Amino acid sequence: MEYSAVRQPIYNARKNKVAFQISFWNSEKPALQTIPITIFDDQSDPRKLNELINRSGLNQYAESKTLIISFQRVALQRLFNYFFSSHGLVIEVNESERLDDELLVLLKAGHKLGYSIIINDKALLPGNERFLKFCSHVKVSAKSQDMATIEQLTLKAKSHNLRVIIEHITSDEEFEYYRNCKADFYKGDIFSKQNVVETRSNKLHEGALLTLFQHVMAEDYCYAELTDILAADAKLTHKLLHFLNSVMHGRKGNIYSIKQAVCFMGENKMRKFVSLLTTQELTVTRPEDIYQQSVSRARFCELIAINSGCNRSIADKAFLTGLFSNLPEMLGLDMEEAIDTMKIHRDIKLALQGKESNLKHYMDMVIAYEKADWQVLERLVEKGRLSAGLLPRLYRQMLQEVRTETFIVS
Repeated sequence: MEYSAVRQPIYNARKNKVAFQISFWNSEKPALQTIPITIFDDQSDPRKLNELINRSGLNQYAESKTLIISFQRVALQRLFNYFFSSHGLVIEVNESERLDDELLVLLKAGHKLGYSIIINDKALLPGNERFLKFCSHVKVSAKSQDMATIEQLTLKAKSHNLRVIIEHITSDEEFEYYRNCKADFYKGDIFSKQNVVETRSNKLHEGALLTLFQHVMAEDYCYAELTDILAADAKLTHKLLHFLNSVMHGRKGNIYSIKQAVCFMGENKMRKFVSLLTTQELTVTRPEDIYQQSVSRARFCELIAINSGCNRSIADKAFLTGLFSNLPEMLGLDMEEAIDTMKIHRDIKLALQGKESNLKHYMDMVIAYEKADWQVLERLVEKGRLSAGLLPRLYRQMLQEVRTETFIVS
C-alpha cells in the first residue's frame, strides 16, 4: 500500500537539518496529516515495525535523519499495544487530540516503551502539566501567538526538562529571537529563503556562464557555437566533463572532449545541465535549501508533466519552471526583475508571473504537495489528468533521483 506524504525539514540552532516531519494526505480529512492506521494492520510479528514502515515507503524520506510522524490516538493504541519501539521514529500526538485521561494512559505506555513523544503547547497550559511527564518534546506554533508568549511557553517547557520545537517561523528576526530563548529545534519557510536582500545578478554576468545560459535557452541552439563557448572557459568545461563522467561511473567508456559531451547530452539535457549550473552559481552564498528546493521542484514538475501525457518539450519547460520558481530568493529581486535578468522562455515567464497555463498548474501542484496543503492539491488534481495515487510514487522517485543526480541524463 502506498501513501501520499511529504517531508518538511526540522533544523537545530545552527541551521543544520536534523529531522524530517512527515505529513500524510488523508482524502477524507485533508487537514489531518496523520499516519494512516492501515500501516499497522499487519500484526503477525511485533518486532517488524521497521519492516512495515519500509514497506509503506517512509524509509525513503529519512536520509539517515529522524522521522517525526503525527499520530491519532487510535493509531497510537495499535502501536503501543503491540509493536516494539522503532529506532529513528519520533511520535507527535496530533494537535486535534483532546488532552484527557485516555490519552494520558497512552502516553504512559509509549514512554515506558522508550518512544520519544512530541506534544503540542496545549500541554503547557495550567492544569495540563501532568501530560508533560511522559513526553520528550513540546511543539510551539509561532503562527498565532506573540513572541513574548512563546518565550514564556519555552521557559515553562524547559523547567520540565523538555526540548522545544518552534514551527511556522517566517522571518530571520523571529528565528534569532527564539534561538536566544534557547529553543532547540525550528521549522518554517525561513530556512529556504534568502534573509539578506543581496543582488547577485552581476556575478552571473561575469565570465562565460551567462553567455552559455542565454545560448542554451534559445530553441534549436547552435551546437558549434555551444562548443566554442565551452572551449573559451576551462572551468565550465571541467565541470561538464567531471559531472558526466561521475554519473556514467560503471558504464563503458568515458567522455574526454567538449564535442563528445555536447553530442552525448543533446539539446534538452544540455539545457537542463546549464540551468542547474546557473542555479547553483546563483545560490552559492544562499541557504543550502534554496538550491535543494529548486532542484526538487524542477524534477517533480517534470515528472508530473511527463505522467500527464505532455511531450518532451513541455516537460523540459516544466523542469525549468520548477527550477526558477525560487528566482526571487536566488537573486534578491522581486519576480519581475528576476525574470527580466534571466531572459527565460516566454511560456516559463508567464507561468512564473502567475498566468494560468499547464506549466503553472504543474508548479502549483508541486508547491501544494511541498507544503502538505492537501486541500489545495486535491482541487488541482481534479482539474488535471494525473491520478492522485501516482503522486507519492513520483515524489519518492524525485527524492531518489535528486540525491544521485541521475535525472539530468535520464
